[in-house]
Amino acid sequence: MPIILQYLAHRGGFDPDTPNIKGCNMQDTLQPCHVAWINTPGGIPVSSMLLYVQSIAFSIQFFLFTTFSSLADYGHWNRFILLCSTVVGCLFQALPITLVNDDGTHWNIMMAIMCIALISYGTTLAFYAAAFPNLSDNLPIVRYAKVNPNLSNKEKELVIERWRNHISAISTTFSNIGFLVTSGALSGVSFLSWEGKYDFPPGVEHVLGNAPVYNFISTVVCAGFWAINAIPYFVWTPRGRRGPPLPEGAHYLTFGWQSIIQALREARKLRYLFMYILAYFMFSDAVSTIGQMSTIIQGELTGFSPQQNVIFGLVTAITSILGCLFFLWISQVFKIRTKTSLLSIVVLTGLVPVWGCFGIYFDQFGIKTHRELWVLNVWQGLFTAPIWAWQQTMLAELVPKGKENLFFGLASVVNKASSWIGPVVIGAITQSTSNIWKGWPFVLGLFVLATFILCFIDVDKAKLELTEYEKNVDNFN
Repeated sequence: MPIILQYLAHRGGFDPDTPNIKGCNMQDTLQPCHVAWINTPGGIPVSSMLLYVQSIAFSIQFFLFTTFSSLADYGHWNRFILLCSTVVGCLFQALPITLVNDDGTHWNIMMAIMCIALISYGTTLAFYAAAFPNLSDNLPIVRYAKVNPNLSNKEKELVIERWRNHISAISTTFSNIGFLVTSGALSGVSFLSWEGKYDFPPGVEHVLGNAPVYNFISTVVCAGFWAINAIPYFVWTPRGRRGPPLPEGAHYLTFGWQSIIQALREARKLRYLFMYILAYFMFSDAVSTIGQMSTIIQGELTGFSPQQNVIFGLVTAITSILGCLFFLWISQVFKIRTKTSLLSIVVLTGLVPVWGCFGIYFDQFGIKTHRELWVLNVWQGLFTAPIWAWQQTMLAELVPKGKENLFFGLASVVNKASSWIGPVVIGAITQSTSNIWKGWPFVLGLFVLATFILCFIDVDKAKLELTEYEKNVDNFN
């Protein structure tokens, strides 16, 4: 969807040197291209607009998550929120097809569609993620370990940690298998002949993958794939599963804010959890900003080539699966703790902005060439994809039992609260310098701060704090 918005904005935008002529240079997409923006004479670069759109979407997610996230611990709210966000997400994922013949005039409509799609997609991610600790803790092998008198508390914790890592890594792997299936199918279709159905530029192969319509078809395919895989969850999940009723005197619209405030007030008792959430604030913003910047840069370097971008997606999908399975294997074989694995992944992912910084000074190095895009997509698959699995496991180890949705919701709130910062800062830098590469040092700074904080988190002490916290809650109740 970002590529479609980028494409339509270039068609409906203008060269800042000739603002009265509609349309930018589609043959050289690295040339300056602006779009009209509120209270901004001369408009803003398309890359800045894309980053601001991401910021708007994340800001709205922050408000919605804060309001509704903790409701998922009560009644049937988790199922209801998931169902609604899934339906909206699938619908808006398919809606770009209505703009398939647009000349760029309605790029702002595509901007709104993408905003809503991002919001609904982010909501589904948060509430699916909140379910995984309960799934792993109720595995027969974990339940047996909890009541096994021959195991010490330390050994029981290691069993729980190992299987949480397993479930998290496998779930992330399967999400990337879905990515692989769709990318593989779309890559194959991209080579179909499209002779006589589109006016291709000179030197461009006449196949479907090089026609703009391909991107629009892809969004419909992805929407259908999402819907097909979501239906079984809602059909087969036992309907009798529900949380306790909403506390007496609580209101649906204010309960979420009260719960988040309550969670924040526990910082003194759960200081390592909140240290982790602070680190998560940093590296989640950095990782999401890397994804957004990479998409924009890749779109410009490939001239929005649908075929080239979907093939890059296929490469990322394959390496993402390999990355998740590799880190799962190495952590199980060598019994590496979750924190160590997460630190390694964060540091390796942090090398991307280091690499990008070279692009400020060099024209042929620093994510500036097609060859580097291949390396970038492989690297992101191997090391960025696993970060989401291990950050979930790390959080699950530090969250009080029975409050998974509250604290996963808080983490999602923190994620959304931070994720608008990177795009706004990078967008402003790009707007003032017309050079998106000058935003990489800011992303690198986020990784350095996150790594520094993670180093000081003592997981063993955190679990002792967690045990004490749960005892106090039980005594209070």
